[in-house]
Amino acid sequence: MFTSLLFAAILGHRQAPAPTQGVGDLLIAPTRVVLDTTKRNAEVNLLNTGDKAATYRISFIHQRMNADGKLEDVTTPGPDEKFADDLVRFTPRQVVLEPHVAQLVRIQLRLPADLAAGEYRSHLLFRAVPAAIAADEPAAGAPAKGIDIKITPIYGVSIPVIVRSGETSSTVTMQDLHLVTTPEGVQGVIGKLSRTGNASSYGQLSVSYAPRGGSFKSVGQVNGVAVYTPNASRNFGVRLTVPDGEKLAAGTIRVTYRQVPSEGERVLAEATFDVP
Repeated sequence: MFTSLLFAAILGHRQAPAPTQGVGDLLIAPTRVVLDTTKRNAEVNLLNTGDKAATYRISFIHQRMNADGKLEDVTTPGPDEKFADDLVRFTPRQVVLEPHVAQLVRIQLRLPADLAAGEYRSHLLFRAVPAAIAADEPAAGAPAKGIDIKITPIYGVSIPVIVRSGETSSTVTMQDLHLVTTPEGVQGVIGKLSRTGNASSYGQLSVSYAPRGGSFKSVGQVNGVAVYTPNASRNFGVRLTVPDGEKLAAGTIRVTYRQVPSEGERVLAEATFDVP
């Protein structure tokens, strides 16, 4: 069950978002917005790090998380999926960013008094709008040269916007921990986070190792690990950094899932296992 996770997460093909997330020449901060009765407004900062002006169109999309933590577009909503776009307004809906210029996107919560308790989530998509390219027109009388096709990639990045109504909470546990090694010799820890409650969890995973009789030392970390509602669980993988010549053996590995520093760093789940 962990084959795809092993090659995607431990080999580094899927990395967690950084504190600022970028696509092309666009940087976005923060990469997650949470609104409730105590916080009804938020701002997202966009920065064009490129050397040319760029246009970005902003809209809401619906996404769900699969068993390995990858986000996929929702075509048919499930019965337990709750979306936030009807509860949130944002402005502007399109921005033109000059080089090295920042722009704020303002987000406002409109929370109905009778909204059922729980968590509602949509993703704010920032999609690049390619500059219009005028087709070269042949000179009068010049022979036609056929059809010229130009493929222009369109970049986009999304961030979750979460609305919490009423009493919300979640509890997380950790299972199925294993130490694995790829054919290339890269070591990693894989496992599963299980969630209960009516709220998602979000935090960072850290791995530490202690040889028998020794103290724990950090050997790996992944930031921005979420288990979104309505998912009951997700698989995870942490690629380990081990000094050359050393091997994780004859000791104990500890995996800790804790809140991000800005939210208090409370430990959400923790487990250990021995390695021979």
